[in-house]
Amino acid sequence: MKILQIHPLMKSEALFPDAGGMAGAALHLTRLLTERGHDVQVLPIPEGLGSRELWEIAPGRSVEVAAAMHIPGWREMSWLPGALLRLRPRSAGPKNILYDSFSLTALRRELEIFHPDVIHNHLARMPFPRLARALGLRGNLVLTHHHGEAGEGLDAYDRVVFPSQSARERIASQAGMPADHARSIYSPVASDFRREPVDPDRPRQGVMYIGAVRRRKGIDMLLDAYRREPGLRNEPLIVCGDGEDVGMLDQAAADGVPLQWKGRLPQKELAARLPSARLVVIPSRLESFGIALLEAACSGVPVIGWPPTVRELEAQAGVPVGKPFDARSRTADELAGMMLASLDEEARSRAERPRLAQAARNAFSEERYVEEYLALYRELSGAGPE
Repeated sequence: MKILQIHPLMKSEALFPDAGGMAGAALHLTRLLTERGHDVQVLPIPEGLGSRELWEIAPGRSVEVAAAMHIPGWREMSWLPGALLRLRPRSAGPKNILYDSFSLTALRRELEIFHPDVIHNHLARMPFPRLARALGLRGNLVLTHHHGEAGEGLDAYDRVVFPSQSARERIASQAGMPADHARSIYSPVASDFRREPVDPDRPRQGVMYIGAVRRRKGIDMLLDAYRREPGLRNEPLIVCGDGEDVGMLDQAAADGVPLQWKGRLPQKELAARLPSARLVVIPSRLESFGIALLEAACSGVPVIGWPPTVRELEAQAGVPVGKPFDARSRTADELAGMMLASLDEEARSRAERPRLAQAARNAFSEERYVEEYLALYRELSGAGPE
């Protein structure tokens, strides 16, 4: 099957092969599809002018990357003016007209060169749906909606895939999406987090926070929980991530929080560190389906986090995984109390770690994930079962 993937943040992925968030999810699916022999090409929207090139996504495996903008020639004049008139919203000013002309030309040329069976976008924001509608594309457009809030131009797609059932129900309802257009496919956990056996007797210490260091992820509430509860000070707070609110960490350390900031770790290093943690806490204020909680469960580590994710994770795994916590309606004191209770339970139930890890690994496998996407692609393209 020929699949054109519209990737967000291509430059970040090229520099950081272990990219997280939606960029990491897009990269993960590209790798899995390529490993199974499918013909995948990548169009990095939005990006600048460039040429086609090969991008090594794994040792010995490459995909072709198309230019996201291309200077139009005379042959584009037969269709480009009409496409520019169909853009909604319209191009504002000469600079934006030029930018849109380059983007439309690049997308149409890629379609003519590659002839994809399916176009799969991973960014629930403009400009792709705006460009697709201007070119009259229908019949094979897929969006994976990684955001916690409703994206833009969702009606441009034939199917919108959400990484959790709760996100699908909430956002599809907000957007008035037809029921048969919305699907949910759980993200997989990378093999680095599913490879090693979990030793229940392994020495463990610390509470781990993983992901963007920002208020929306609840880092402020987690730091306040440590400030308010002296009983937590026996466990170092290990922060694995970077972001706009990283300055909070310096102040917390000055306030006596036993903080260890590791920055953004490569996937292999994070996978090696996780099993040594006693607890993973990510008190987000909004999530679609946080992959870090899945990685923790696959490493045998109990979690505290976004309630819909914790509940769905537990339902899929079939074993207790941790405690739900909604930072929008609860307090730092409540979080501190929940953490103390979780640490006490963890000390008494370490023998359950291998069972938690195995159940999560079975539920969130790469094999299930790629097969569910391929079934969706075949449905849209009219291809029969393989």
